Amino acid sequence: MDGAQLATFLAAAESGSFSAAAGAVNASTSSVTERIAALEHRVGAQLFTRSRSGCSLTEAGARFLPRAQTIMATWDLARDEAALPARFVGRLRLGAQYALWPEFLIPWVARLREERSELALSLSAGASARMNREVGAGVVDLAILYNPVLGAAVEAREVVNDRLVLVRSAALDDWREGWVDIDWGEALRAPIAEAVGHLDSGGISLDIGGMALRWLVERKASGYVPARLARRAIDDGSLVRVDDMPVFDYPAYALWRRDTRLPVAGIVSGLCEYVHAAESLYAPAGGMDAPARGL
Repeated sequence: MDGAQLATFLAAAESGSFSAAAGAVNASTSSVTERIAALEHRVGAQLFTRSRSGCSLTEAGARFLPRAQTIMATWDLARDEAALPARFVGRLRLGAQYALWPEFLIPWVARLREERSELALSLSAGASARMNREVGAGVVDLAILYNPVLGAAVEAREVVNDRLVLVRSAALDDWREGWVDIDWGEALRAPIAEAVGHLDSGGISLDIGGMALRWLVERKASGYVPARLARRAIDDGSLVRVDDMPVFDYPAYALWRRDTRLPVAGIVSGLCEYVHAAESLYAPAGGMDAPARGL
């Protein structure tokens, strides 16, 4: 199987556009079209339906996608392991949602490097859907995310409780006048809406993770964000916490494949210990000794 063809297929499937895929794989749009056509010929099925708005996977393409991801992940892993310096015994590919890196995973990784100096690290960020998909396909060894997709091949463990608190811009006297709906997932949408009295957000809805903090400050707005992310802005006076409003639990989980060859379970236990000892983080409701779940 041609690696360039597979990489192009995955880029087009991810972006929904041949032109966007061209940028991702550093090729022209015509080259992307040729690669996809050649791959479809080798597979013996049409993989994409194209339209003016972009491209979408056919049923055959959707079935082919996880296999292609596994093939590319296996190739990438083999290439990386072959090129590892002798001082490393393996490489941990760690992915997490964007909002979980600042004030949490970035400082923890520094500790991880000391505790697991025998492991090289590859770090990435992405949306929840991507992280779930990449764990399933073996593209990442460990993902930290808010909404894990549960299945028989993976294990999950709650590692931190990112409590959501209502904050307002310091330039805003009444938080109700600048309310913005920040999307933290389906499970919290209704409870937050009820807590704020189903306020009209003026046609603005944000699904930009931790970057919502910057929006609240610059646009003189208010909204629910993780207390961990808001702490520095509250300390420097650019944001103010609204104390008389409900706080919502927002757990994040570690997700990994059960067939991994790396000591991921031990790494996750170390992460839970880190959270338990950190004054700025909230441990899971079940405590640091909550067992992992085979799902």
